[in-house]
Amino acid sequence: MKGLMRAAVIRAWGGPERLTLDRVERPSPPPGWIAVRVEACALNHLDIHVRNGLPGVRLELPHVSGGDVVGVVEQATDEAGERLLGSRVLLDPMIGRGILGEHYWGGLAEYVVAPAHNALPVPDQDADPARYAALPISYGTAQRMLFSRARLRPGESVLLFGATGGVGVACAQLALRAGARIIACSGSPAKLARLRRLGVIDTIDTGTEDVRRRVRELTDGGADLVVDYQGKDTWPVSLRSARAGGRIVTCGATTGYEATTDLRYVWSRQLDILGSNAWHRDDLHTLVDLVATDALEPVVHADFPLSRAPEAVAELEERRAFGKVVIRTA
Repeated sequence: MKGLMRAAVIRAWGGPERLTLDRVERPSPPPGWIAVRVEACALNHLDIHVRNGLPGVRLELPHVSGGDVVGVVEQATDEAGERLLGSRVLLDPMIGRGILGEHYWGGLAEYVVAPAHNALPVPDQDADPARYAALPISYGTAQRMLFSRARLRPGESVLLFGATGGVGVACAQLALRAGARIIACSGSPAKLARLRRLGVIDTIDTGTEDVRRRVRELTDGGADLVVDYQGKDTWPVSLRSARAGGRIVTCGATTGYEATTDLRYVWSRQLDILGSNAWHRDDLHTLVDLVATDALEPVVHADFPLSRAPEAVAELEERRAFGKVVIRTA
């Protein structure tokens, strides 16, 4: 495959102005890889971090981010890829130890290349590709965190910090369909109202309410499970809000990694603290099946054409988004 393609290109590290629409050479798939004509690419905070420059990660410029990709396979280099030609696929962003859009050129472009075995066929070839593009990074992370690591059970209470972001909304939806009771925290009353429309009953406005006190009022001694990927600002409250014998699970630290842990709460309440990192392929298969059977409808905040990629990223970066922001190239 030769020629030029449109892409949202990072040519220098820095702010939103560093993301520009440009024409670059189409990538050619190496052996075992496929070339995919991108239809939809969902954004994540990773796209912002990549544009700003990730400490300790060496990337060559220019670079194209975008990890959550759905598109049609147009070129293959082996038999496995040839079986996918003409099919719509969702790409698993995890490539070895790297991630599509971070360590490899991603999907904020008209074409992207990836290993053939990273392609998950979309069951409904006529479905809106945005429904599936929303899944991998946010919903995949939530699926693994809640069920593989925290072993969430029906009827349990879940205190959810950062409940209105991409991972937070995914956690709320997945936990609700599993029969859990959600206590959702956010500093945005408008976004909390949107969570209630999704079926969340208990919400806490962190700007006006005492989280620990409200959790005590809503539960019998604390939450069974606390989901905290904000870190420094919320970690001390998480320790105080879990019930005796409860669990705390984390997959990140958006407010800072150096969180203070008062160990008295850990031993006296016999808390389990769990880490969860990314997703596995079986998590994505589960999610694809849920969407294909209409058991899950991923929340899409808005979609934009590729030409408006900087505006789309701003929706996420300036915290206006509720759920996923999708860029369409078709």
